[in-house]
Amino acid sequence: MVYGILGRLFSETCPACGLASQGGFCGVCSASLPRVARACRRCGLTEPVTHCPRTAMAWDVDAVVAPFAYAPPLDHYVHALKYRGARAMGRALALLLRPSLAEAGRVDALVAVPLHRTRFRERGYNQAQEIARVLARALEVPTLMRGIARPVATPAQAGQGAATRRQSVARAFRVERDLEGLRIAIVDDVVTTGATVNALAVELKAAGAARCVVLAVARTPEPAQGRNV
Repeated sequence: MVYGILGRLFSETCPACGLASQGGFCGVCSASLPRVARACRRCGLTEPVTHCPRTAMAWDVDAVVAPFAYAPPLDHYVHALKYRGARAMGRALALLLRPSLAEAGRVDALVAVPLHRTRFRERGYNQAQEIARVLARALEVPTLMRGIARPVATPAQAGQGAATRRQSVARAFRVERDLEGLRIAIVDDVVTTGATVNALAVELKAAGAARCVVLAVARTPEPAQGRNV
């Protein structure tokens, strides 16, 4: 009888410890994940920011909400989602982000960072879309897909410096739909230099978006603050 009650209350298992969970990571494991303290609302890095990325590139993103630091053990779970076919991890990571959604302000729609069709065929899914699917339900807003694409194939960005990332994603996105006056939240798994989300924000605003915030699970710290990737 006890096991039957527990089974109804806890229908999932935590991807970290394997014990029963009410959804995604259990409370103990989620509390142990590294968080970003005193995050700058514009760039998402811990304040004071030594080398603000907004001084190194055009910054079209209005705010970054990325509550966790991209560091062990969280990087392991993000890597599993992106490169090991752990598609269900998208929901678990989105549930980590859900309590921070209010920090984004009013949002009219979500846009998951698109994958190029080649990368999509290789992976079988878009990891940002898996995260956005859960957030859209929580916010009760649509996820926009039609007319938003990544027609330019870019090399894998892991390990690349900021300048190389900016160059590789410049004009990589295309937005062919009317977004007049909409407040858009760009959804991704990790913000590293900000090059990708800003390149997408440029196109979204050119299509009429009034505001672009970023919702990401994690933020890569500055080199002086922690491990850089």
